[in-house]
Order: sequence, then C-alpha cells, then structure tokens
Amino acid sequence: MTQKKIFSEVDKKFSQPKDITALKKNFCAWCRLLYERHLVSGSGGNLAARAGNSVMLTPTGCSLRDLKPSLVVTVDLSGNSRQGGIPTREAPMHLKILQERRDINVVCHVHGAYIIAAGTMLTPGPESIPPVTPGFAYTAYPLPLIPYLPPGSEALSRAVADVLSSSKCKAVLLKSHGLVTVGSDYPEAINLAEEIEEAAHIYVLTSGKAPSLTV
Repeated sequence: MTQKKIFSEVDKKFSQPKDITALKKNFCAWCRLLYERHLVSGSGGNLAARAGNSVMLTPTGCSLRDLKPSLVVTVDLSGNSRQGGIPTREAPMHLKILQERRDINVVCHVHGAYIIAAGTMLTPGPESIPPVTPGFAYTAYPLPLIPYLPPGSEALSRAVADVLSSSKCKAVLLKSHGLVTVGSDYPEAINLAEEIEEAAHIYVLTSGKAPSLTV
C-alpha cells in the first residue's frame, strides 16, 4: 500500500468505530509504514490509537512489519483488556498520554537509528537537536530530551506523560531509547517522527556541527 493511499484511508475524526476490523487494518498499515521507513526494526517500537472508547495497541514481541488485525490488542483507557493478547510493555506510557491529552488520538514510539544516535550525543534538557532543517524548526523545535529510564517502567511512563502534558509539546526524545510523538491523527504523529529522524540524521552526519537556523 502506498503512503498516499494510507493517508487517504485515515479516519481523522476517531469517532465510535462502526467497523473495528477496518480500523485495525488501517492501524496495521501505519505500523508497516513505520517499519518501511526504518523508524523501527525487529520487534521494537509501538503504536497506540483511539478507537471510540477503546485504544488499539501493538502486541508485545511482534514486529510492526508482520502485524495483522487479529493480533491488534484493544483495551480501555484504564488498560483493561477488551480484545487480543498482551499489549506492548509501553502500554502504560501510551495510556497515560491519551488520558491526559484529550486532543491526542495517536501515540507513536519509534527507535530510528539516527534518533537513538543523536540522543546518545546530547544532554537531557528542554532542548536537544538544534534547528538544522526548516521542517524540524517549524514542527518539532524545541525537542525535549529526558534521561534514560528503563523501557516499560512506571518512571518512564510518568516522565514522558509529564513532558507531553503541555498542549504545545508533541514530541519527546528518550536518551538511548528513541522518540515519542503524538498527534490528532496518524499523519500528524508519523510525519513528526519522520521530520525528527531527518534532523537527527543530519545532526549525526555533521557530528553536531551543522549551523542552526534562526527560529
């Protein structure tokens, strides 16, 4: 499926689903796009999206490359299982964000190589990657970076949710771990991840010496 076709099939309203199978198919298509764009590898990375009063989540131990509708996990906002197996261990992080940000419908957690590489080179704080591209400067700068916290931990869930509790913040870099982006729909969250991956790529290729744009 082409990226253009995927974009055309997105349910931007995220209303109560009339066909949960169709929503799961769309969810899987976006997961495959993350894999094809090299934003995740192996069984790493995860995605969450509202589906009416439920939340769709990627399952634990499954590559986003191979995800099928029958494997998509659905829970309520409290994490109670509604359908499917065991969700990603980052489910508490996704749910905390969705609980606190009613304007957000999609949470994307990726492990792009350049994103992780840039994160290892930078110091945690309210700003990390400098504004090296117009797209990044416009959509993601300043990008906070939080210290390394164990994946799946309550500490990580709370730290990420705290940063993203501001309506002005839609992305946070995780030291040596990856990136979390949010959006009202799939394109917003995933476009943001791609912009940040490109900026991280440039930052790493230039050893952090690329001149910053005036913001």
